[in-house]
Amino acid sequence: MTPRRLLPYRLRLRTPFRGLEVRRGCLISGSHGWGEFAPFDDYDVAADARWLAAAFEQADGIWPQAVRDRIEVNAIVPAVVPEQAARMAVAAGCRTVKVKVGDPQGTARVAAIREALPDADLRIDVNGAWSVAQAAAQLAELAQFGLEYAEQPVRTLEQMRELRVLTDVPLAADELIRVDGLFDEVAEVADVAILKVAPLGGVAATLAAAQRIGLPVVVSSALDSSLGLAAGVAAACALPRPPLACGLGTGVLFAEDTTSVTVVPVDGSMTRAAPPPPRPDLPHASEDLPMWRARIDAALRHATPR
Repeated sequence: MTPRRLLPYRLRLRTPFRGLEVRRGCLISGSHGWGEFAPFDDYDVAADARWLAAAFEQADGIWPQAVRDRIEVNAIVPAVVPEQAARMAVAAGCRTVKVKVGDPQGTARVAAIREALPDADLRIDVNGAWSVAQAAAQLAELAQFGLEYAEQPVRTLEQMRELRVLTDVPLAADELIRVDGLFDEVAEVADVAILKVAPLGGVAATLAAAQRIGLPVVVSSALDSSLGLAAGVAAACALPRPPLACGLGTGVLFAEDTTSVTVVPVDGSMTRAAPPPPRPDLPHASEDLPMWRARIDAALRHATPR
């Protein structure tokens, strides 16, 4: 077996996203190209092992057969001032817009986007930041803007269960699936499943999770570069049932990318394609190589039965 090459990188973001200004990761070579290994700093070894499996699957070209070539995607609007939020939503050209809220400007941000796009489908993402009482009050206020759903407004399964009887806004689950692995319980408290390929272990694992959960699905990005986004598009195109508009338009958040051409939506959709090769002038972060080697080695040990 040919040894795998590692290319660590650091990519600047256009605006801070969930507290990050730089996205760090490592590309891993395989028999069919490259995969992306980019678990966040606070992830444990079990999560790293799933990200590594996804990277190997992509690098070795082991993806299920597609049943469609194109998928609809949502625009993504981070926690920026309302005026900028409206401009970003309009510029994206998507019929659906996902808005980060949970901060003091969240309601104003949603209002500005609704005024700019009166016919758009709006969904919000709270990343579990609210208490049940806060979520009930905030969703009652935000409901006037016509929300498709609220993604993870509270953090735990029991909080989601309690909130569901206090609001008419549909709820979507992300962290309950991606972090907690509550595949069998999530349908009791949510209306939509948010599935992210790398944290789940790859395209095949994502399809298995969708079947197990049984809810309508949104395939979303884990702040992947364009190389990683190709896996998300592949998963969305392989689902037996068409997904809802997917959260794979995050390429617009990157000022730099792993590929020469950033993968972004065109007319609100994305097309399945072979993963692009890394750009020749990839912003290389050789100083991170020992850290990535250590995390990969630990993930391999975790994944290997003793």
